[in-house]
Amino acid sequence: MSIGYRIVDFLLRSIIFCVGILPSRCLCVVSNVLAFFAEHVAGYRRRVVLDNLRKAFPEKSERERRRIASASYRNFFDVTLNIFRIRYASRRRIMRSVTVKNQEMMQDLYAKGKNGVLLAGHYSCWEYIGTVQPSIGHQTIAAYQPLSFAPLEQVIAEARRRFGAKLAVLREVFRVLMEHHARGTLTMTLMVSDQSPARGACTHWVTLLGQLTPVFIGPERIAQKIGSAVMYLRIVERRRFRYEYEFVMLSEDAALEEHMAVTKRFYAELEKDLRRAPHGWMWTHKRWKHQDRYGVEKKYE
Repeated sequence: MSIGYRIVDFLLRSIIFCVGILPSRCLCVVSNVLAFFAEHVAGYRRRVVLDNLRKAFPEKSERERRRIASASYRNFFDVTLNIFRIRYASRRRIMRSVTVKNQEMMQDLYAKGKNGVLLAGHYSCWEYIGTVQPSIGHQTIAAYQPLSFAPLEQVIAEARRRFGAKLAVLREVFRVLMEHHARGTLTMTLMVSDQSPARGACTHWVTLLGQLTPVFIGPERIAQKIGSAVMYLRIVERRRFRYEYEFVMLSEDAALEEHMAVTKRFYAELEKDLRRAPHGWMWTHKRWKHQDRYGVEKKYE
Protein backbone atom coordinates (compact mmCIF):
# COMPACT_ATOMS: atom_id res chain seq x y z
CA MET A 1 0.00 0.00 0.00
CA SER A 2 1.56 3.29 -1.11
CA ILE A 3 2.11 6.28 1.15
CA GLY A 4 -0.19 8.36 -1.06
CA TYR A 5 -3.00 5.84 -0.65
CA ARG A 6 -2.55 5.80 3.13
CA ILE A 7 -2.71 9.59 3.30
CA VAL A 8 -5.87 9.73 1.18
CA ASP A 9 -7.42 6.92 3.24
CA PHE A 10 -6.59 8.68 6.53
CA LEU A 11 -7.97 12.04 5.39
CA LEU A 12 -11.12 10.48 3.94
CA ARG A 13 -11.81 8.45 7.06
CA SER A 14 -11.23 11.47 9.27
CA ILE A 15 -13.78 13.51 7.33
CA ILE A 16 -16.29 10.65 7.21
CA PHE A 17 -15.86 10.01 10.94
CA CYS A 18 -16.55 13.66 11.79
CA VAL A 19 -19.63 13.67 9.58
CA GLY A 20 -20.84 10.25 10.73
CA ILE A 21 -21.06 11.16 14.41
CA LEU A 22 -23.04 14.36 13.84
CA PRO A 23 -26.62 14.51 15.20
CA SER A 24 -29.48 14.34 12.71
CA ARG A 25 -30.12 18.10 12.69
CA CYS A 26 -26.53 18.79 11.69
CA LEU A 27 -26.65 16.07 9.04
CA CYS A 28 -29.73 17.75 7.56
CA VAL A 29 -27.81 21.01 7.26
CA VAL A 30 -24.83 19.28 5.62
CA SER A 31 -27.12 17.43 3.22
CA ASN A 32 -29.03 20.60 2.32
CA VAL A 33 -25.80 22.48 1.54
CA LEU A 34 -24.44 19.65 -0.62
CA ALA A 35 -27.77 19.28 -2.43
CA PHE A 36 -27.98 23.02 -3.16
CA PHE A 37 -24.46 23.01 -4.55
CA ALA A 38 -25.06 19.93 -6.70
CA GLU A 39 -28.35 21.20 -8.11
CA HIS A 40 -27.91 24.96 -8.45
CA VAL A 41 -24.14 25.52 -8.61
CA ALA A 42 -22.72 22.44 -10.31
CA GLY A 43 -26.00 21.68 -12.08
CA TYR A 44 -25.25 17.95 -11.71
CA ARG A 45 -27.48 16.11 -14.19
CA ARG A 46 -30.26 18.63 -13.57
CA ARG A 47 -31.46 18.36 -17.16
CA VAL A 48 -31.61 14.56 -16.87
CA VAL A 49 -33.59 14.78 -13.63
CA LEU A 50 -36.19 17.18 -15.03
CA ASP A 51 -36.49 15.23 -18.29
CA ASN A 52 -37.16 12.01 -16.34
CA LEU A 53 -39.76 13.76 -14.20
CA ARG A 54 -41.54 15.21 -17.25
CA LYS A 55 -41.85 11.74 -18.73
CA ALA A 56 -42.95 10.12 -15.48
CA PHE A 57 -45.38 12.82 -14.30
CA PRO A 58 -46.77 14.72 -17.31
CA GLU A 59 -49.85 15.58 -15.24
CA LYS A 60 -47.80 17.63 -12.75
CA SER A 61 -46.89 21.27 -13.24
CA GLU A 62 -43.31 22.33 -13.95
CA ARG A 63 -43.18 23.91 -10.51
CA GLU A 64 -44.19 20.62 -8.85
CA ARG A 65 -41.58 18.72 -10.81
CA ARG A 66 -38.86 21.18 -9.78
CA ARG A 67 -39.83 20.72 -6.14
CA ILE A 68 -39.52 16.95 -6.54
CA ALA A 69 -36.14 17.45 -8.22
CA SER A 70 -34.81 19.55 -5.33
CA ALA A 71 -36.07 17.03 -2.78
CA SER A 72 -34.46 14.18 -4.75
CA TYR A 73 -31.04 15.85 -4.49
CA ARG A 74 -31.49 16.10 -0.72
CA ASN A 75 -32.50 12.45 -0.62
CA PHE A 76 -29.35 11.45 -2.53
CA PHE A 77 -27.10 13.14 0.01
CA ASP A 78 -29.20 11.87 2.94
CA VAL A 79 -28.55 8.31 1.71
CA THR A 80 -24.83 9.01 1.36
CA LEU A 81 -24.55 10.53 4.83
CA ASN A 82 -26.50 7.62 6.29
CA ILE A 83 -23.71 5.28 5.15
CA PHE A 84 -21.22 7.39 7.09
CA ARG A 85 -23.52 7.34 10.12
CA ILE A 86 -23.87 3.54 10.01
CA ARG A 87 -20.10 3.18 9.90
CA TYR A 88 -19.19 5.48 12.80
CA ALA A 89 -22.20 6.49 14.92
CA SER A 90 -23.09 4.62 18.10
CA ARG A 91 -25.15 1.46 17.76
CA ARG A 92 -27.89 3.02 19.86
CA ARG A 93 -28.23 5.98 17.51
CA ILE A 94 -28.23 3.74 14.45
CA MET A 95 -30.92 1.43 15.84
CA ARG A 96 -33.11 4.46 16.58
CA SER A 97 -32.89 5.46 12.92
CA VAL A 98 -34.90 2.53 11.54
CA THR A 99 -37.83 0.35 12.57
CA VAL A 100 -38.95 -2.84 10.83
CA LYS A 101 -42.71 -3.03 10.65
CA ASN A 102 -43.15 -6.79 10.15
CA GLN A 103 -39.91 -8.51 11.02
CA GLU A 104 -41.91 -11.59 11.99
CA MET A 105 -42.32 -12.38 8.27
CA MET A 106 -38.62 -13.20 8.03
CA GLN A 107 -38.75 -15.15 11.29
CA ASP A 108 -41.66 -17.19 9.91
CA LEU A 109 -39.65 -18.03 6.78
CA TYR A 110 -36.79 -19.20 8.98
CA ALA A 111 -39.13 -21.49 10.91
CA LYS A 112 -40.22 -22.99 7.57
CA GLY A 113 -36.62 -23.47 6.45
CA LYS A 114 -36.97 -21.00 3.54
CA ASN A 115 -34.40 -18.61 2.10
CA GLY A 116 -35.46 -15.05 1.36
CA VAL A 117 -34.55 -12.69 -1.46
CA LEU A 118 -35.31 -9.07 -0.65
CA LEU A 119 -35.64 -6.75 -3.65
CA ALA A 120 -35.24 -3.00 -3.29
CA GLY A 121 -35.15 -0.11 -5.71
CA HIS A 122 -32.73 2.81 -5.74
CA TYR A 123 -35.33 4.37 -3.49
CA SER A 124 -34.77 6.14 -0.17
CA CYS A 125 -32.24 4.54 2.21
CA TRP A 126 -31.93 0.75 2.15
CA GLU A 127 -28.54 0.82 3.90
CA TYR A 128 -29.99 0.02 7.35
CA ILE A 129 -31.08 -3.47 6.28
CA GLY A 130 -27.98 -4.94 7.94
CA THR A 131 -29.31 -3.89 11.34
CA VAL A 132 -31.91 -6.71 11.23
CA GLN A 133 -29.16 -9.36 11.23
CA PRO A 134 -28.94 -9.78 15.03
CA SER A 135 -32.70 -10.46 15.36
CA ILE A 136 -33.35 -12.97 12.54
CA GLY A 137 -32.07 -16.48 11.96
CA HIS A 138 -31.02 -15.92 8.36
CA GLN A 139 -27.57 -14.81 7.33
CA THR A 140 -27.96 -11.45 5.62
CA ILE A 141 -26.20 -11.22 2.24
CA ALA A 142 -25.94 -7.81 0.56
CA ALA A 143 -25.29 -7.94 -3.18
CA TYR A 144 -23.30 -4.96 -4.39
CA GLN A 145 -21.23 -3.50 -7.20
CA PRO A 146 -17.82 -2.33 -5.94
CA LEU A 147 -16.78 1.31 -6.41
CA SER A 148 -13.62 2.06 -8.34
CA PHE A 149 -12.39 4.46 -5.60
CA ALA A 150 -10.92 1.96 -3.14
CA PRO A 151 -10.74 4.09 0.06
CA LEU A 152 -14.43 5.00 -0.11
CA GLU A 153 -15.38 1.47 -1.14
CA GLN A 154 -13.71 0.11 1.99
CA VAL A 155 -15.61 2.47 4.29
CA ILE A 156 -18.94 1.55 2.67
CA ALA A 157 -18.15 -2.17 2.94
CA GLU A 158 -17.30 -1.79 6.63
CA ALA A 159 -20.61 0.01 7.24
CA ARG A 160 -22.59 -2.74 5.54
CA ARG A 161 -20.81 -5.50 7.47
CA ARG A 162 -20.98 -3.80 10.85
CA PHE A 163 -24.06 -5.65 12.13
CA GLY A 164 -23.10 -9.06 10.75
CA ALA A 165 -24.22 -8.88 7.13
CA LYS A 166 -21.96 -10.40 4.49
CA LEU A 167 -21.21 -8.84 1.12
CA ALA A 168 -21.26 -10.55 -2.26
CA VAL A 169 -20.21 -8.99 -5.54
CA LEU A 170 -23.23 -9.05 -7.85
CA ARG A 171 -21.72 -11.47 -10.36
CA GLU A 172 -20.84 -13.91 -7.56
CA VAL A 173 -24.11 -13.86 -5.60
CA PHE A 174 -25.36 -17.22 -6.83
CA ARG A 175 -22.09 -18.96 -5.97
CA VAL A 176 -22.11 -17.42 -2.48
CA LEU A 177 -25.70 -18.54 -1.89
CA MET A 178 -24.87 -22.07 -3.03
CA GLU A 179 -21.97 -22.18 -0.57
CA HIS A 180 -24.29 -21.20 2.29
CA HIS A 181 -26.88 -23.73 1.09
CA ALA A 182 -24.26 -26.49 1.14
CA ARG A 183 -23.52 -25.61 4.78
CA GLY A 184 -27.21 -25.61 5.66
CA THR A 185 -27.29 -21.86 6.35
CA LEU A 186 -30.48 -20.00 5.44
CA THR A 187 -29.92 -16.62 3.80
CA MET A 188 -31.70 -13.34 3.28
CA THR A 189 -30.24 -11.66 0.21
CA LEU A 190 -30.76 -7.96 -0.47
CA MET A 191 -30.54 -6.98 -4.14
CA VAL A 192 -31.11 -3.46 -5.50
CA SER A 193 -32.96 -4.51 -8.62
CA ASP A 194 -34.00 -1.50 -10.70
CA GLN A 195 -30.76 -0.99 -12.61
CA SER A 196 -30.97 -0.20 -16.31
CA PRO A 197 -29.42 -2.87 -18.58
CA ALA A 198 -26.74 -2.02 -21.11
CA ARG A 199 -28.01 -1.07 -24.55
CA GLY A 200 -27.36 -4.49 -26.04
CA ALA A 201 -29.07 -6.30 -23.16
CA CYS A 202 -32.55 -4.71 -23.35
CA THR A 203 -34.43 -7.97 -23.85
CA HIS A 204 -37.02 -7.82 -21.05
CA TRP A 205 -39.42 -4.92 -20.54
CA VAL A 206 -42.09 -3.66 -18.16
CA THR A 207 -44.15 -0.47 -18.03
CA LEU A 208 -43.11 1.84 -15.19
CA LEU A 209 -44.80 5.21 -14.67
CA GLY A 210 -46.24 4.92 -18.17
CA GLN A 211 -42.79 4.40 -19.70
CA LEU A 212 -41.47 1.28 -21.44
CA THR A 213 -38.59 0.25 -19.20
CA PRO A 214 -35.90 -2.40 -19.85
CA VAL A 215 -35.21 -4.54 -16.80
CA PHE A 216 -32.80 -7.13 -15.42
CA ILE A 217 -34.35 -10.47 -14.48
CA GLY A 218 -31.22 -11.82 -12.75
CA PRO A 219 -32.67 -11.46 -9.21
CA GLU A 220 -35.78 -13.42 -10.24
CA ARG A 221 -33.67 -16.16 -11.82
CA ILE A 222 -31.50 -16.50 -8.72
CA ALA A 223 -34.57 -16.75 -6.49
CA GLN A 224 -36.05 -19.42 -8.79
CA LYS A 225 -32.87 -21.50 -8.77
CA ILE A 226 -32.77 -21.67 -4.98
CA GLY A 227 -36.55 -21.93 -4.53
CA SER A 228 -36.56 -18.80 -2.42
CA ALA A 229 -39.34 -16.59 -1.16
CA VAL A 230 -39.13 -13.10 -2.68
CA MET A 231 -40.08 -9.89 -0.90
CA TYR A 232 -40.10 -6.20 -1.73
CA LEU A 233 -38.48 -3.80 0.71
CA ARG A 234 -40.88 -0.90 1.23
CA ILE A 235 -39.15 2.11 2.76
CA VAL A 236 -41.09 4.97 4.28
CA GLU A 237 -39.21 8.07 5.40
CA ARG A 238 -40.87 9.11 8.65
CA ARG A 239 -38.65 12.18 8.83
CA ARG A 240 -35.14 13.04 7.70
CA PHE A 241 -32.77 10.26 8.80
CA ARG A 242 -35.61 8.18 10.28
CA TYR A 243 -37.03 5.26 8.27
CA GLU A 244 -39.58 2.47 8.50
CA TYR A 245 -39.03 -0.80 6.63
CA GLU A 246 -41.77 -3.22 5.64
CA PHE A 247 -41.40 -6.59 3.90
CA VAL A 248 -44.00 -7.09 1.14
CA MET A 249 -44.33 -10.70 -0.02
CA LEU A 250 -44.04 -11.04 -3.81
CA SER A 251 -43.83 -14.83 -3.93
CA GLU A 252 -43.52 -17.53 -1.29
CA ASP A 253 -41.65 -19.73 -3.79
CA ALA A 254 -40.18 -18.11 -6.90
CA ALA A 255 -39.56 -21.53 -8.48
CA LEU A 256 -43.32 -21.99 -8.88
CA GLU A 257 -43.89 -18.65 -10.64
CA GLU A 258 -44.25 -17.95 -14.34
CA HIS A 259 -41.44 -16.18 -16.14
CA MET A 260 -41.31 -12.44 -15.32
CA ALA A 261 -44.12 -12.70 -12.73
CA VAL A 262 -41.91 -11.77 -9.77
CA THR A 263 -40.15 -8.99 -11.69
CA LYS A 264 -43.47 -7.43 -12.68
CA ARG A 265 -44.71 -7.53 -9.10
CA PHE A 266 -41.51 -5.87 -7.94
CA TYR A 267 -41.97 -2.98 -10.37
CA ALA A 268 -45.65 -2.67 -9.45
CA GLU A 269 -44.66 -2.16 -5.81
CA LEU A 270 -41.87 0.24 -6.75
CA GLU A 271 -44.32 2.33 -8.77
CA LYS A 272 -46.59 2.63 -5.73
CA ASP A 273 -43.72 4.18 -3.81
CA LEU A 274 -42.72 6.46 -6.69
CA ARG A 275 -46.24 7.85 -6.88
CA ARG A 276 -46.52 8.19 -3.10
CA ALA A 277 -43.20 9.99 -2.58
CA PRO A 278 -41.36 10.44 -5.90
CA HIS A 279 -38.41 12.35 -4.43
CA GLY A 280 -37.04 9.12 -2.95
CA TRP A 281 -35.84 7.73 -6.29
CA MET A 282 -32.50 8.52 -7.93
CA TRP A 283 -33.72 10.52 -10.89
CA THR A 284 -30.16 11.41 -11.94
CA HIS A 285 -29.93 8.13 -13.90
CA LYS A 286 -31.07 8.14 -17.54
CA ARG A 287 -33.93 5.78 -16.85
CA TRP A 288 -35.45 5.50 -20.31
CA LYS A 289 -32.55 6.11 -22.69
CA HIS A 290 -32.97 2.75 -24.50
CA GLN A 291 -36.66 2.94 -25.39
CA ASP A 292 -35.79 2.84 -29.08
CA ARG A 293 -34.66 -0.78 -28.56
CA TYR A 294 -38.18 -1.91 -27.66
CA GLY A 295 -39.39 -4.27 -30.35
CA VAL A 296 -35.88 -4.70 -31.74
CA GLU A 297 -34.51 -7.04 -29.09
CA LYS A 298 -37.71 -7.62 -27.10
CA LYS A 299 -38.38 -11.15 -25.83
CA TYR A 300 -40.90 -10.58 -23.09
CA GLU A 301 -43.07 -7.70 -22.05
